[in-house]
Amino acid sequence: MRHHLLASFALTLAVSLPASAQAPLAPDALFARVSPAVWVVQASDAQGKTLATGSAVATGPGTAVTSCQLLAKASSVALKRDNVSYGATLEFPDVERDLCQLRIANFAPSTPAIAPATALQVGMPLYIVGAPRGKELTLGIGMLAGMRRSGAGELEALQLASAPEAGLGGAGLFDAQGRLVGLLGTTPAANLAMPSAWIAELPARGRVAIERLTSLPPAATAGGTTPASATIAAGRPSVIEYQLHDRLTNTYRKVFYRADPATDDRISFNNGGWIENPGGEVVSVTTAIAGDFDAAMPPGGWGKPNLKEEAAWRTRYSTVFGGSRINMELDATVMEDTTVKVGGQDIKAVRIEYRGYTQRFANAGAVGGNQYGKYWAEVWYSPELGRVVRFEAQTRGGAGGIAFQVRETLELVSIR
Repeated sequence: MRHHLLASFALTLAVSLPASAQAPLAPDALFARVSPAVWVVQASDAQGKTLATGSAVATGPGTAVTSCQLLAKASSVALKRDNVSYGATLEFPDVERDLCQLRIANFAPSTPAIAPATALQVGMPLYIVGAPRGKELTLGIGMLAGMRRSGAGELEALQLASAPEAGLGGAGLFDAQGRLVGLLGTTPAANLAMPSAWIAELPARGRVAIERLTSLPPAATAGGTTPASATIAAGRPSVIEYQLHDRLTNTYRKVFYRADPATDDRISFNNGGWIENPGGEVVSVTTAIAGDFDAAMPPGGWGKPNLKEEAAWRTRYSTVFGGSRINMELDATVMEDTTVKVGGQDIKAVRIEYRGYTQRFANAGAVGGNQYGKYWAEVWYSPELGRVVRFEAQTRGGAGGIAFQVRETLELVSIR
């Protein structure tokens, strides 16, 4: 009788224990449990050429989530594993968070439980299951090093103790009980992951993003795309039009970036004068048509995705255009989220302040001189469009024949 009571008590205790207190799975058992929910995601262009590969995690019948950046420029998306392949379409985009939901017909895989935010603890082991660069699934072991929160206390990112293997964008991050904790973005070197709690918020945020793109004037959305894909396809326009205001002379002129025929996964404008990656990172600028926006641009561009308030960095670089050289030393600070009018519509943007110094030479080969000036710039960058929507710059320096002065404002007019 006593043994029976003890056995009953032990069974009752085991059933009533919360998931966080249950025994952790061995790594091989954990991989066997969660791997059926992790798939290879492949994004292709209109000609069927593969643009990007990564991972996606199934979240329910007919749905999976992945990194939005893997979908940039894509005309078609497929989920694959072994000899099985499913066509997928973009359902809910949240480019600001780099989290997108796919809709897949006749797709009914097993799905992992979502770990509650209360179960997250710094120092807990984490298991990464994904397909590096679209190859076979692998298992990686790491640790939760921290949880980044906003000023309002909202969870903004999970920080990992070490950088995951390259090519694991969209991979699932699981706790020791096999529950989904987060997803990796396409830049794992940053040691940051997207919290799985965002998945529940994705439909509502995605609908807002779609409505915002739908409400834009036709010229402000990527031509020939559906509203749902326009959020992602903003990285593949045919023409981007800005207006440049020289405030010294109070003159205005239009600036056009016209897309070149596609030859690889990068996006080229104006016969190679501007080249960028699908995610919006600027690879090179060799023709300055928009004043200091082009001529003094930092490596990678004036804006970048996934910026957080109060983030700061320092950059030093040089540019050469038309035989003239510009040296820059700038401190950048992310100020706040705001909105900017584009085509009469409000576009969410992140405002970034740049402060520092510039040195300018009429002769690109010059190494000396005192052509210094203080430099000030403000940038409004839209994560949804992957573009700078407003840019203001001001500087003054030098003397006599080597004096320079800049006061310019550049504003986005349309994307088509």
